[in-house]
Amino acid sequence: MVLFKFVERGLGLISTVILARLLLPSDFGVVAMAMSFISMAEVLTALGFDIVLIHKQDASADHFHTAWTGNFLLGAAITSLMLALALPIAGFYHRPEVAWVVAALAFGPLVSGCDNIGVVVFRKELDFRREFRFQVSRKVAGFVITVPLAFVLRNYWALVVGMLFSRVAGTAISYLMHPFRPRFTLAHFGEFFHFSRWLLLNNVLEFLKDRSSDFFIGRINGATALGVYNISYEFARLPTSEISAPINRALLPSFARMTGREEIADAYRNAIGMLALLALPAAAGIFAVAPYLVPVIFGTRWLEAIPLMQILVFPGVLFLLHSSIAAVLIGRGFPGRIATVNAIDAVLLLTLLAVLPRYYGVAGAAYAVLITAVAGTPLFLHQVRRCLGVRAGVFAGATIRPALASLLMAAFVHWLLPADGAAMPVAQAALWLLAGIATGMTSYAVLVLALWKAAGGPAGPERIMLDRARGLLGHLRSRLKPDQ
Repeated sequence: MVLFKFVERGLGLISTVILARLLLPSDFGVVAMAMSFISMAEVLTALGFDIVLIHKQDASADHFHTAWTGNFLLGAAITSLMLALALPIAGFYHRPEVAWVVAALAFGPLVSGCDNIGVVVFRKELDFRREFRFQVSRKVAGFVITVPLAFVLRNYWALVVGMLFSRVAGTAISYLMHPFRPRFTLAHFGEFFHFSRWLLLNNVLEFLKDRSSDFFIGRINGATALGVYNISYEFARLPTSEISAPINRALLPSFARMTGREEIADAYRNAIGMLALLALPAAAGIFAVAPYLVPVIFGTRWLEAIPLMQILVFPGVLFLLHSSIAAVLIGRGFPGRIATVNAIDAVLLLTLLAVLPRYYGVAGAAYAVLITAVAGTPLFLHQVRRCLGVRAGVFAGATIRPALASLLMAAFVHWLLPADGAAMPVAQAALWLLAGIATGMTSYAVLVLALWKAAGGPAGPERIMLDRARGLLGHLRSRLKPDQ
């Protein structure tokens, strides 16, 4: 399972880096313009049937058939709608080529709507080995077609074809990995919709928080600016989003099965603490080495991404914690409370996006996202206390040591690295980048362990990680003994 995690997390990083080197910012911007509307249509019709199946412990085969039928019909509706709106969308952005991209990508929702709903069982039964195999297979399929096409085409069509192929491959793999074979029925659709209405609202609000900046930047600042922003946004959030993905996928089904308040509080503390332990240093490290990371990894034509990346790493961490809290509360049956918080965040973000990008350019959009993330955190913590009886102090206690260690680590790495990273030759900058990464990893490990020891070595994520490390070392020693 460790290998699956490593492959799945590494492919996203490698793919982003290679494509950014081969393609122009405007290529990413054109695809983002098309996907902004397609993603919006998918979210507006996403009823979260897979979450309903996970939450419903006694789901029958007919429930799975209904879920597949609903997904297929929604996918077909989105495809038809996007084909009809391709030209108006291109007119909205004043980019004629966007129409062809929308028309091509419009078939993605139809393909995904045909996915085998049976693979939801992997998450429902906490079979994470098969779940990771499924997710890795999909990512590998997209990687092996997109990257070679980028070398050949050198334009946005490599991204378009790669995205479509990834969806087709994912659908095929879903049927290879699970024997369930769906049939057409809407027998339980009313039951699904009764539960899903809050999930649908949450999905819409999450989309507005996550991608509404695309509409404003694309129309006000153009394709190149949108491309730079998207790469900055995705890469700034890559470590935290990839770290959170397996944990969040486990949180919803795990919390759905829990009964005792004390058990829920302990699990919440450990989950948030583990996320903070891994995600906070990743974000702090990106902030510290961004002036070296961008020119070395992406090239000099992406230098405008440096300040954006440094701003966006912070909301990336906060949104990660928000999404984990949302998974916990939805797993406990409180999707309406999450919808309330997301609605407040969405209104604030849209208000800021309507003003700040016009006066401060793309950086204004980044600051709008940051302000929204900071303002939303106490609202999420209030819901945790209200619904689960877990005080905000539990959250603070789980994150304070990783946060302090990450802050000190970032300050030390920033002090260590010269200030002219973007002006250095690539080879020299790469050496400083490696030195910064190595220093950051080492100093963070020392700092977080020292703070944990100073606190008396309490139970929590630090102890869990140490116990797993000791177990792994013991296993390796036992494997080596017969050879000695």
